[in-house]
Amino acid sequence: MTVPTRREFLAAAGGALASPALVAVEPTASEPAGAADPVPEPLAIPPHRPMEVVGIHAYTDRVSVAAGEPIRFHVSSSHPYELQVCRLGPDVNSPARDEILHSFGPSPAAVQPIHPGSYLLVDKPLDAATPLPALTLEVWIRRWRTTGRQAILTQLDRPDHCGFGLFVNEDGSLSIYLGDGGAYVEENLHTTSPGQLRMEVNPRGLNPFPDNTPSSVLSNHWQHVTIGFDGAVKQVWVDGREVARWKWSGPVRPGAAALRIGASGQGGVATDFLDADLAMPAIYGKALSPVEITSRFAARALSRPADPGLLACWPMDEERGERVADASPHGRHARIINQATWMIGGPSFVADVPRFGTYDPAKDPRRGHGLRLASDDLFDCRWKPTHEFRLPEQARSGIYAGRLRFQHEGEERLYHTVFIVRKAAARPKAPIAFLCSTNTWKAYAATPFSPTWKGIKKSIGNNGFANSPGNPPAFGFYRPHHAGAGTYQMGFRMPWPIVGPYTLMGPEGWDYSHLCRQDRHTQVWLETQGYDYDVLCDTDLHQDARVLDGYRVLFVVGHSEYWSFEAMNAVSRFLDRGGNAVVLSGNTAFWRVSFNADASIIECRKADAPGSQVRDDRRGEIWHSHDGRRGGMWRECGFPAWRLFGLEYFSLVGVGAPGVGPYTVRRADHFLFRQPHDLQLRAGDTFGNTPGRPFPQPIGHEADARVTTIAKFLIDPPPDAGTQPTEDPAGITLLAEGFADPRQVAFAWDYFQRAVPLSKAPPIPVAAEMIYWERPGGGRVFHAGSINAGATLAADPKWSGLLRNVLSHFGVASSSGP
Repeated sequence: MTVPTRREFLAAAGGALASPALVAVEPTASEPAGAADPVPEPLAIPPHRPMEVVGIHAYTDRVSVAAGEPIRFHVSSSHPYELQVCRLGPDVNSPARDEILHSFGPSPAAVQPIHPGSYLLVDKPLDAATPLPALTLEVWIRRWRTTGRQAILTQLDRPDHCGFGLFVNEDGSLSIYLGDGGAYVEENLHTTSPGQLRMEVNPRGLNPFPDNTPSSVLSNHWQHVTIGFDGAVKQVWVDGREVARWKWSGPVRPGAAALRIGASGQGGVATDFLDADLAMPAIYGKALSPVEITSRFAARALSRPADPGLLACWPMDEERGERVADASPHGRHARIINQATWMIGGPSFVADVPRFGTYDPAKDPRRGHGLRLASDDLFDCRWKPTHEFRLPEQARSGIYAGRLRFQHEGEERLYHTVFIVRKAAARPKAPIAFLCSTNTWKAYAATPFSPTWKGIKKSIGNNGFANSPGNPPAFGFYRPHHAGAGTYQMGFRMPWPIVGPYTLMGPEGWDYSHLCRQDRHTQVWLETQGYDYDVLCDTDLHQDARVLDGYRVLFVVGHSEYWSFEAMNAVSRFLDRGGNAVVLSGNTAFWRVSFNADASIIECRKADAPGSQVRDDRRGEIWHSHDGRRGGMWRECGFPAWRLFGLEYFSLVGVGAPGVGPYTVRRADHFLFRQPHDLQLRAGDTFGNTPGRPFPQPIGHEADARVTTIAKFLIDPPPDAGTQPTEDPAGITLLAEGFADPRQVAFAWDYFQRAVPLSKAPPIPVAAEMIYWERPGGGRVFHAGSINAGATLAADPKWSGLLRNVLSHFGVASSSGP
């Protein structure tokens, strides 16, 4: 293996980075190659400021791979390591019983940098040597939390190719550089200040700018900025008012630098990335007059400039994709680097749209257009693959991991990158499709570059674990970007160590997991009970509407919170055609997500509920860029979970808190309690708990209930034009209830996700409900209504027996008998 040095990495940029040679393992003669090739490597980005991440980090080229196909591992490591390909075995607490398919042997340390920061690179810069007798830069900007000096619009590459640049500083002041296209000259940089300017800058000897005239741009507020040069004076205008000027006679030449929006250059590498929303940036080969500037300000970026001196203008009205067209006749089109965020509206947009109603972004003449850039945007590490393994055709479907073993601080550490192996398409399907909640795994993976912890288990919290030195990107659907912008998108070609098979949430004494390990509880139960199953992930369901064809039962498990429209439709189709669902999940199908074309980027715009990333006054941003549809809670997007599975999200409870109890039987005479195994349960009996221990209990940490139960908790009239469902769909039978002491229920929510004061709670503190539903449109659903439901299956024979009865009723037999 060829190992690049740190110097070689940092000297290279973008797609030209060196990397370790690929270590590949091909199938033997008895293991035919699969039809699919590895996922193509992403397009290289232009030279970009690198960031080195300390420690060991890895991801796979895809989340789900079929047996017989190759899987590629992308590793960056400061330590020598051994990579093993493992199928996770029947012990959820230890790797001791995992099946090791392959070890690559010792691999030396090799660090691969990341390249965070989004910006626009223009295809055709202004001519390097042609002088500009006059110049105007125009842009609408809504900045977030600025760190240091960040570039807005530049054709400038320090130290040798410096033409022009507009920058914003940490305090909101603006810096303007004009040069001759050659070496950087510090005296050519002028900066506004929030207060009074020096008297001598005014040629008349008077200061025309009173102290209360803003000469900076505010945070979280759209402002119009114009920088003009008429051959003798630089001027700065903010919101149609001149705020600063300096004598400067030029000459101005663009220089042999790239033309960038949201970045500048240094040594040929993009840097100074911007944290801001931009609208209608434009460049003119003239100095706009005061009348023209005030007219452009009044237009609020709703009309394009029609000026013969226009050199480039980007209306940013595409609202998706990576190409941004130039509206001038010069063809200076731009390419977005590192994704950025569309569908935020422009300066004229009144974003506080009604929560309910018929708002349509495409029909809003005042919405306008904008693009959000972030200095920590990173959705694909673009690391070179370091190891490749072709899975045997007969490999069992399951949850797999690339396990990296290495020494640190005198002890062995383990790092896992988890992926799913589907059954080979040519092999017959099992009766059960087991759906891993990989969308939720990604949603919580806010710290992709976490340091590796000691031991096996680790509680990683709700917003990610600790970050690596240097503060690399750390954002997720519960954690904003470092400049404060909400997270609307996340990438799958990134490490996700907190999804590892042994990570916990909450106090370590609770031994509770809600990501991969939670799903594993039910998977291991199926395996030990002798049930044949195939594992799928959320993106499999999203990408293939017929992926469930041929299965009898779909298992939805763990924290299955994030669902796409395509996945909801696929399950609806499956049930309508007579399929069956076992739902051992809470907070089920709560948030709507969408994906880009290859499902490598997931989008979720959360509003009006805990965990929201969309500001309350910007609800108009919840429409997705991937598909143009409204985002937010599924119950407000036209496809509530109760219509699919019978229950809706209702409560949040502490898994290990005293008073959080097991299930209590309500319909002891129901056949699921009696056939084929009589569980000898009576009304009022409890089940699902761990004998002799206060926890774990099957109730928590989030739980679902019928809409008629949730309706009892309506605390105020519905907001706006919202409607509260008051009737359950026909065919639902309440089998059991999960109780919690009202003092231990962290929150109960009404249907509109408003916290219910305990003083208004009903006398019976129901936290979760268990139902059996014979759907009028077809199909049957058994729903346990709690994230932690699967965690106690192995501990309680009654709970295990009930699920065996359910599977028998759904026509699925175990190899161990009825």
